[in-house]
Amino acid sequence: MIYRSTEPEFNDIKIITDSKGSAKYWKPIAQFDLKDSIKGPDPIGINGAHFWRGDNSGLRYSYIDTDVNNGQTYYYACVSYDMGDPNFGTAGLQPSECTKIITEDFAGNLQFVDINCAVVTPNAPAAGYIPPNVEGDINKATSGVGTGKLALTVLNPAVVASGVSYEVVFNSNTAYPRYSTDSYKIIRTRNGATDTLMTVDTAYFGAERTSPPFDGIAISVLNDTGVVITDSLTGWVTGRSNLIMYVTPDPTPVRGIAWPADYEISFSDSPLDTCYIQSPPLYTRFPVNFKVWNKTEQKYSKVAVKDNDGSGNLSIGDQIQVLEFMGAIAPANVRFAWNLSYDAPFDPNATPQYPAAGDKYQISTSKPFKKGDRFLFSTKGPSVNASLAKDKLGKVDVVPNPYLGAATWEKRNLNSTGRGERKIDFVNLPSECTIRIYTVTGQLIKTLYKNSTYLDGSLSWDLITDDGMDAAYGVYIYHVDAPNVGEHIGKFALIK
Repeated sequence: MIYRSTEPEFNDIKIITDSKGSAKYWKPIAQFDLKDSIKGPDPIGINGAHFWRGDNSGLRYSYIDTDVNNGQTYYYACVSYDMGDPNFGTAGLQPSECTKIITEDFAGNLQFVDINCAVVTPNAPAAGYIPPNVEGDINKATSGVGTGKLALTVLNPAVVASGVSYEVVFNSNTAYPRYSTDSYKIIRTRNGATDTLMTVDTAYFGAERTSPPFDGIAISVLNDTGVVITDSLTGWVTGRSNLIMYVTPDPTPVRGIAWPADYEISFSDSPLDTCYIQSPPLYTRFPVNFKVWNKTEQKYSKVAVKDNDGSGNLSIGDQIQVLEFMGAIAPANVRFAWNLSYDAPFDPNATPQYPAAGDKYQISTSKPFKKGDRFLFSTKGPSVNASLAKDKLGKVDVVPNPYLGAATWEKRNLNSTGRGERKIDFVNLPSECTIRIYTVTGQLIKTLYKNSTYLDGSLSWDLITDDGMDAAYGVYIYHVDAPNVGEHIGKFALIK
């Protein structure tokens, strides 16, 4: 259960009420629960308010909150909860949550944040910021047969390091070709030392699921779980033939297997191979002017032709069958991998253009990751580019502008007297700069210094001058001076 509030007590999100209108539960921004038989509202409830136990979404290791405002302080809690026990005692037990405790003093200073909570103030990064990136192709396996891909999520840019290499190695169960992916492990090489970080099973495969976080990142595995024809990559590669060749798996029980491989069929004007199966009248051995190369296993495959018209040779209406073997090449081990129709052109008035020497037809399939399949990539940590920062100086701004007596992100005032916090933010700043604030008559009233990480592009002013006085309402000029980057001048207004 993930809660987000603008108050440390989470009072502003305690909005789920019972039948008497009394607030009983907090409303989360996200909830993830185990995939099991426990879901929906608990059967006990409190005066008509029932705790929602989830909808069997499955657990996740990370969540990205995209609905936030820069400069606003948010209080987060990530808490676990139990299922309760409706059969306990006479009334049963309701589900209960772990703690979410954050305390502040009257000045708004944090006093305690428990292990389930965090306090965050989002802001834009410094001008010229270049986020972490991946070096290496994660859209295609470095080696292996699997056709899936990886997705990488940066969870904490500050700890993503440069020059660290990672290897994602898959494992599968059962033997090829009837196998399925069951896990992968993540191996890290850093400063010459190699270690295995973790092993992740298929419960965390999919676009919406990630590995446990490591080194500021997390991995999602998008695995092709079934072996099917990839239509966009299947068809004539070279040649002028207009014959239609549909590729389908063979429906024969036991012997029909959608073989996890890609193929290239090369044609010639003279015989290149001979049909493997001899079983008249449907199957007869005769020479054919093509051969089939298994690109995945780097070998030639045997073929058969289902001679539907009984002509004794390959002709329109027949069916080409790609054969593979479970073990040694023997009739008892033959498997029907893929069937290719050998059909006339769509246009009934068109003259059939038969494949000629040099023509090639390609069959591409999707394949699950197999034992030994692997991805190799490395990370490059975040950085700041001075030239890019200079181009972004024009985006330096003040928020809110104008300042209308208050800002939504100012801390609440718990004291019975006094104004409480006031502040404006300078945003889109370089990581290092000096800000000088002047009146319209040219009097310098405040100098601010910024020397922060590239992840923080903002700087706050509490509207107190260098003389310790509250800034008067009116129009002010500010000057930003960033070493090795440039300068920027702007203005803002304070309105009473």
